[in-house]
Amino acid sequence: MSKRKSWKIQTKLFFLIVVTGFGCILLFRFLWLQKWNVGYFLTSSPSSEPPFFRQPENDIWARIESEAIKYNVPDSEDDLAGQEAIAPYLSLADKYTGLYIYGLEDGLYRAGRFPEILMQDGSYAAFFRMGIGWTSGAGERSIQQPVKFKNGYASVTVVFYHAYGFIVPWFLVCLFLCIAIFLLVVLFFVSRKLRIVLRLKEHVLQMSSGDLKTPVFDAGEDELGILARELDQLRCALRENILQEQAAHKSNQELITALSHDLRTPLTILNGYLEIIRRNQNQDMQAEYIGRCIQKTEDIKEMTDRMFAYALMYDDAALQKGQTQTEQLPASYVLDLLREHVDFLRLAGFQAELHQGDDLDRAGLCFGNRAMIKRVLLNLFSNMIKYADKKAAVVISSVFMDELRIRMKNKVKVGAEHQDDLARDPFQIGMKNVCKLMEEMRGAVLVETDGTEFLVELRFEAVEKPMAGA
Repeated sequence: MSKRKSWKIQTKLFFLIVVTGFGCILLFRFLWLQKWNVGYFLTSSPSSEPPFFRQPENDIWARIESEAIKYNVPDSEDDLAGQEAIAPYLSLADKYTGLYIYGLEDGLYRAGRFPEILMQDGSYAAFFRMGIGWTSGAGERSIQQPVKFKNGYASVTVVFYHAYGFIVPWFLVCLFLCIAIFLLVVLFFVSRKLRIVLRLKEHVLQMSSGDLKTPVFDAGEDELGILARELDQLRCALRENILQEQAAHKSNQELITALSHDLRTPLTILNGYLEIIRRNQNQDMQAEYIGRCIQKTEDIKEMTDRMFAYALMYDDAALQKGQTQTEQLPASYVLDLLREHVDFLRLAGFQAELHQGDDLDRAGLCFGNRAMIKRVLLNLFSNMIKYADKKAAVVISSVFMDELRIRMKNKVKVGAEHQDDLARDPFQIGMKNVCKLMEEMRGAVLVETDGTEFLVELRFEAVEKPMAGA
């Protein structure tokens, strides 16, 4: 996918101003060149010239020619008497017309009258003169021809300014139109960028209010586009961090709950052994029972230490990494733990049967974690004590082939009087712990139940035996 060319906002604005300004200048030039066509279009008859231009000129020029025969042309510019005598003739020109008389043969100035509009004071006259300067005399029309006076022919020049009644407004219309187009284009560009800024502000407010699911829109490749992409990446990072924090909190709570549940099991076993010792039963086994009590106190200490560590460390990911490392354990280690729990089941009044393969004591190694295997067995045997029927035999078997398999089968208590036991553990915390722990040790759990019988099978991955003589 090709990457779009990135232009800075400053560069875009510069080229926009240059291109738009050049285009507006060309537009103004075109409209200004069309001024007379527009003037002709505004007349009632397209074939005639605009009334604001031709009609006043024709009327004034007709009177100038007809009245000239009544007046003498002054001999020179300094002929005061002649100047005073021809003044009524010069007043034939209206305030938008200039009238000047020159000698026909020598071309010297004899008399004349400037347009009154150029001589007056006031805002309108000033604006009129300013309009002439703006348009560089584009509306000025001059006619020169010989005219017969009382004392002979003279050259008469008439300068008409009537067209400025249209030229100046048209100039202003063209000027304001081009300026308006220029400003509209620039302001449109600026407004688009401002709308992007406002949308980014709305996204920031949404993020601050907790909405981290709505993605930030694509704002292009300029600085605002980069800001939008970085803001979206920030949104994703914040959302991921919050989700991880929530998951870590949930995992932390589950682990504390699991450890609390596991803690009750060795306490129950410890209480059973102490009760046997207190009643002075099986005196020959009391030394072994005392040793088991000491072992259970060590297990309780280990669990409480771990529980305090989980409580103090909010994120348990690093802790779990250290706790879940597996090692190579002999299968006989698991067998010793099974025998210990089977003995306790028997002391608790259960008919426990342990079946094992003939070569299990001499079997190979399997992957596991000593602390976690203890927790797995504690959870399973604790569930048996809670839910297993003492009237039926609890059958436990173990075999080592391509993996170490341990099967536990028991009858489930039935009757309304046993429903309270099930209600106290609705989420089956013990089995959840077992599945999680076995998964972390690269093992597997198989659970089967039909409501009357319960079967669970643990599978530990075996370590490949080295070949003889290797």
